[in-house]
Amino acid sequence: MPQYVPDRRASTPPEPSASPVRRRATCRSAWRARRLKRATAAVIAALAPALALAGCGQVRVTTVSGAPEGPTIAIGVAADEPAIGAWHDGAYEGFDVTVAKYVAAKLGYANKQIVFKQVRPENRASMLDNGQVDMVVASWPVTDESRQQADFAGPYLETGVGLLVRANERATFGTAGGDAGDGIGDDLADRTICTVKGDETAAIFRSSHPKAALQERDSYAQCVTALQVGSADAIASDMAVLSGLRSANGPQYMAVLEDRGTVRYGIAVGKGTPQLAQKIAEALEDMVEDGSMAAAQDTLRERTGLEATLVGDPEAIVSDADSEAD
Repeated sequence: MPQYVPDRRASTPPEPSASPVRRRATCRSAWRARRLKRATAAVIAALAPALALAGCGQVRVTTVSGAPEGPTIAIGVAADEPAIGAWHDGAYEGFDVTVAKYVAAKLGYANKQIVFKQVRPENRASMLDNGQVDMVVASWPVTDESRQQADFAGPYLETGVGLLVRANERATFGTAGGDAGDGIGDDLADRTICTVKGDETAAIFRSSHPKAALQERDSYAQCVTALQVGSADAIASDMAVLSGLRSANGPQYMAVLEDRGTVRYGIAVGKGTPQLAQKIAEALEDMVEDGSMAAAQDTLRERTGLEATLVGDPEAIVSDADSEAD
């Protein structure tokens, strides 16, 4: 029996009760009603993809398979990071989701006890603090800043920092006298770089390019749109996220450029829960040892072309106060 999270069940919004007022309608009014209904349905169908990309503040919730049975564990994952954490055909998928399922199983949860909830860099800490999720597996870098917000287990993936740019402008981001293959130039003052609110990777990028003009948006989908329409010149994030965005949005039109800096993903839990962090770290160690992590990395490479790495053994990464209290 799992010991670390409260009993939580996924709730499905009830269907609205239908009790229409009956009216006598002429043939003409009935025809108009049917025509309006068809037009409305067409508009909703046309808008649905755009709403899914933009997010619009919605939180998508799903169980792995069917309705939850027994105690559940709520795991925060990303919804707009292709190949890492993405909402697709009514379910979450990607590298982080694979890791989350494995860890949940090691903690004693069956598939039907897992409830995935969408988080964004901007709100993942608050959703963890207020108990909406029990852990976050959403490309969250372990940094001095993030360790003030949560305890971690990891790392479970290590990658670099980079830029996603339009393919035909790749060379213009190069160093003086070279191209982007020699590294990204230091002077990006005349470039607009899109970042996602709350993403610690942006701070790592800024430390290497203090003159860059960063433009914050709510989601990676919005940053991709900004890049496509020309209101942004590049997107800054870690190489795994950027490689997924490139693969999903036209690799022939976009290029990923590697910059200085390192990002290490960690699984976040609430502050003051070192025992849970340790259990998750042990689950990650098992995932490495039995080959499941290598298989997940192979899938990530097949989908994005990125060579994912893991340096060192996963461990509990908690504050000194938490360690002493344990």
